[in-house]
Amino acid sequence: MQTVICHRPKAHLCRSSLLVLVLLGIAINHCHSSVLAQEPLLKPNDRLAILGGTLIERMQSSGAVEAALQTRRPDWKLTVRNLGWSGDDVHGLARKVFDNPEAGFARLLRDIQTAEPTVVLVAYGFAEASDGAAAVDRFEPGLNRLLDELSKQQRRIILLSPFAMPGVQSPGYDQSMSRCQQIVGSVAKSRNLPVITTNWVPKTADLTEDRLHPSELGFEHLAAPLADRLVGGKASAEKDPLLKTKIVAKNQLFFHRYRPQNETYLFLFRKHEQGNNASEIPEFDPLIQAADEQIWMAAK
Repeated sequence: MQTVICHRPKAHLCRSSLLVLVLLGIAINHCHSSVLAQEPLLKPNDRLAILGGTLIERMQSSGAVEAALQTRRPDWKLTVRNLGWSGDDVHGLARKVFDNPEAGFARLLRDIQTAEPTVVLVAYGFAEASDGAAAVDRFEPGLNRLLDELSKQQRRIILLSPFAMPGVQSPGYDQSMSRCQQIVGSVAKSRNLPVITTNWVPKTADLTEDRLHPSELGFEHLAAPLADRLVGGKASAEKDPLLKTKIVAKNQLFFHRYRPQNETYLFLFRKHEQGNNASEIPEFDPLIQAADEQIWMAAK
């Protein structure tokens, strides 16, 4: 009886091996991309400016978000500057004070320069969604204009997708919010920018009584998804019970630095009366720096 030995053609072996290598390469690249997608958006020694409207301004009185960043990465020595302005939109309209709208946008850019950030977290779309269809229509060109200016300043940019607040009763609010979220996502994609989407659905305890803003507990819950994307790492308990108090004190110092209460007399139309005192404003800088150092020590 003759034994027949079948030999697989060498060419077939080569094709099979090549297919395996290709599939392996795809798998490796996919894994690598997944790892990169989870890399923190911030780096050691970054200076982060958070830019936005009412939500961001109220954030500075909480301290929860920065506490999460600092305690997860106590060795990074992060610097955080809150540039929130209640009622503000991407055009800087609330910042115009007594001047024209263009002055508000110019003020917005000056505020960013005062913070001297390496990274700007842009959190707009909240006010636009509650201000109606016309405001939403102006949102995308306004956002692109702002991002163009930030690019000129060579700042790294991160976008925060807006989310709905249950207490807002503006007509068509849900549809407007959806449009603003889509605009942020589309602009981020076209510019290859990272965007943070929290998917935050607040509970009753997470909101103020009017359900228009996060409560202190709400900011605590918001801090986790923001910290996940910004610095990664694991959440850790605050070893210093005064950490948030120190953060809030630092925020107040910086608030007085970039937005002094008597700026009408220092910089605006009554500066002829007390404008000579404007030279004292930079004296806040060493106080703010000392407050940052206290925060870094408390976060360890």
